[in-house]
Amino acid sequence: MYSFKFDNFVDELVKKVNETSLNGFYKPYNIRIKDDGSIVTDVDILVEKNIREILSNYFPEDSIFGEELGFTKGNSSRVWIIDPIDGTTAFSQRRPEWGTLIASYENTILDTGIVICPIQDIYVAVMKNKLIRATFDHTLDISSSKKISVMIEKNINVEKSISNFDFSKLHTHITKQQFCKDIISLGFSDFDAIVFYAPFPHDRLPYEPILKEIGGTISDLEGNEIDLIKEDVVCLATKSEEVKRIIVKNQNFQKEEIKDRLTT
Repeated sequence: MYSFKFDNFVDELVKKVNETSLNGFYKPYNIRIKDDGSIVTDVDILVEKNIREILSNYFPEDSIFGEELGFTKGNSSRVWIIDPIDGTTAFSQRRPEWGTLIASYENTILDTGIVICPIQDIYVAVMKNKLIRATFDHTLDISSSKKISVMIEKNINVEKSISNFDFSKLHTHITKQQFCKDIISLGFSDFDAIVFYAPFPHDRLPYEPILKEIGGTISDLEGNEIDLIKEDVVCLATKSEEVKRIIVKNQNFQKEEIKDRLTT
């Protein structure tokens, strides 16, 4: 049993992430190219170090895996996963589409998701399947529109995967940039679902407990549960199981029509 309150942990975590990332965002920093071709900044490293320090203080027995600093083995069965800045390219270009993603699981059961968007000053923390902190209230209503509203990330991997969607039965919006704010806002936005690409598990895992808490879900485009460690996944995030069923049911093969819609 923990001797502290989860909300104290979340408050300290959010404060430190906001302080570190925003301070770095508005100042010069170094950028380098990683082996996989993506970029990393000094701020990514510093944010992850600060998160690791807080996690080690509150959960000293747990293992930690961070995108930038790798794996630290603990003695417990719980593992924390950190993406210190999801959207480093946007961050490096002084654009607002970035945030911090943190998840944890125990014995392969994912039950904790924390998403922090410092520029927008919003965050959500679900721990052990319980809402601990959120900067807004949920509304669980499905869109009043007769068509399901879906936001789609414009990404080559997404384009290939959604070629079997029947857009005529969905109200869609294709966006060039997808980031954490949109996904955690599903519960109170006009959109019923978001289709996005997750190259690594840490790009999607924090959202699953959060969406579950509002009655939603993350699945693949066929509506199936995604394996915990699976990479290169096009995800369907919905605000309810009903929305997921409607979208999955309305998938039909109209490849040329969809291709035209995506390229115009």
